[in-house]
Amino acid sequence: MTDASVRSVDQGLLVSIVVVNFNGRELLRECLHSVLGQTYKPFEVIVVDNGSTDGSAAMLRDVFPTVRLLEQAANIGFAGANNRGVEAARGDYVALLNNDTVVDPHWLSALIKGAEAQALDIAASLVITEGVPPEYYRRNGTLNYLGYNIMEVFSDLTQIFYASGAALLFRRTMIDVPFLDEYFLYHEDVFLSWRCRLLGKRIGMIQESVVRHRGSATVKQQSSSMITFYQVRNRYLNILLLYELFTLARLIPYLAFDVMILLLRAAIGRRHSLPGVLRALWWLMVHPRWIRRHRAACQASRKTSDKQIMEWMSSDVVQAGGLAGRAINGFSRGYASLSGLARYG
Repeated sequence: MTDASVRSVDQGLLVSIVVVNFNGRELLRECLHSVLGQTYKPFEVIVVDNGSTDGSAAMLRDVFPTVRLLEQAANIGFAGANNRGVEAARGDYVALLNNDTVVDPHWLSALIKGAEAQALDIAASLVITEGVPPEYYRRNGTLNYLGYNIMEVFSDLTQIFYASGAALLFRRTMIDVPFLDEYFLYHEDVFLSWRCRLLGKRIGMIQESVVRHRGSATVKQQSSSMITFYQVRNRYLNILLLYELFTLARLIPYLAFDVMILLLRAAIGRRHSLPGVLRALWWLMVHPRWIRRHRAACQASRKTSDKQIMEWMSSDVVQAGGLAGRAINGFSRGYASLSGLARYG
């Protein structure tokens, strides 16, 4: 944001709140009750329904007549549905919010005030997710070079590498649409923040803006193979689209190690579906033109080097713990130092 583009919160900046829904009627009901109780004004609420069959649309029309409903004929995913909502948004700011969240009454007010005070281009709420250990909220996490989360990195709780798509805010004029439709779900929020870092934009967390999150409530309706496909493919797409070529060359040992471990763990039934992993790798091999086209668009707008961006990332390969994990991370830090890759800390 530039100083000229920022108006006082007291002038009443209109915020468009976009919520994507897919067969989450009761979750959505609870979410919208909390959203409509916000102390901040003015705002509009846009629900993009992805072809739900559980009566979500009828419930919205009956219970929440002031909410704008954009009905999709089919499930176009989290990425595509959010893009349609942003295209319809009339606000100065756009807030993206998951349907499986409940927000504090001052959630939006704190988010706007924090974004303006810190001159942030993307502001993230403090998202408290069911099942996440409390110690992980004492320091914020980041990403490693392969796009995995590494927890407990930043002691300054305003610092983050990317804003979670569960609850974030950005200025409407900053981008046309936040995501690539093809991502469908998973890692699209990483793409948004990473791409904005390429543009030299500022990203931060507002601790006073609190959101309670159930976590993956809608995703659980999908098959394990589909979940694995999007998790693996989209993580690699972020790497292929957003790193400079010289950085990619130096990351080849990481990528080779990662593919080997992914296949091994999937083959023995650990965490990922083997058909999903194979399908993701196959997709990447047979879509080089799509990758080149979107990579060119991302790199053409670059204003920040990988060296600057990777100072916000971790060279650790795995979450610290155990002798093997410490050994792998130690080797990675040594390689990062020798190869000239930047690393946090």
